[in-house]
Amino acid sequence: MSEERGTPTEVIEIVGRTGMHGESIQVKCKILEGVNRGRILTRNCIGPIKTGDILVLTETAREVRKLHSRR
Repeated sequence: MSEERGTPTEVIEIVGRTGMHGESIQVKCKILEGVNRGRILTRNCIGPIKTGDILVLTETAREVRKLHSRR
């Protein structure tokens, strides 16, 4: 049984809250290692987070939709 290692990313900006009840936080993060090193992704995460935190992502190919302001 092989254990896959995730890809470390650094949170560079907190975009805003998302989800039906604001339970997720949308963040921009910069990939620190691997083939996509230096690429910036927008992802959703749950829980307390701040700029400079390190997230370990299992997948770096997928990106979330951008937040739109309410009219």
